[in-house]
Amino acid sequence: MVGLEQQIETQLRFADPEKLEMIGDVLEVINPAVRQTMFRVVEAAVTEINSQLSGQNVEIRLADGDPELVVTTASAPLPPPPPDFPDAPGIDVSDEARITLRIPGYLKEIIAEAAKGAGDSVNSYVVDALRTAAPATNPKKTVNQKIQL
Repeated sequence: MVGLEQQIETQLRFADPEKLEMIGDVLEVINPAVRQTMFRVVEAAVTEINSQLSGQNVEIRLADGDPELVVTTASAPLPPPPPDFPDAPGIDVSDEARITLRIPGYLKEIIAEAAKGAGDSVNSYVVDALRTAAPATNPKKTVNQKIQL
């Protein structure tokens, strides 16, 4: 915006001295609209640039009231939420498996408290935690990763 204001001041040097006050009043009135329009143009440009970038994002930040473009490393997009497996196609709800899981007593208490806070049974809470952490592409596939409860 500073550059635009400097350009206008340069042009006003050639204006009729009698009209300078009126021109200054008009510029003062339209300044907010010009400023907002410039921000919208910059926003549209940033949106277009971000749609074509891979691995980086352009952000708009204000520096002394003027827009500044900053390039940042793009964070990995959040994966979509996993489907509810019983409703997923090809999943037989009656296909249950039973496992015995040995965990330290303190961890069982932590899980029990968390389940109670969520209004679930311990079993439902653990199944939901595992379902959320497991890849949704193939629910019958073996999962080899750490899962935080």
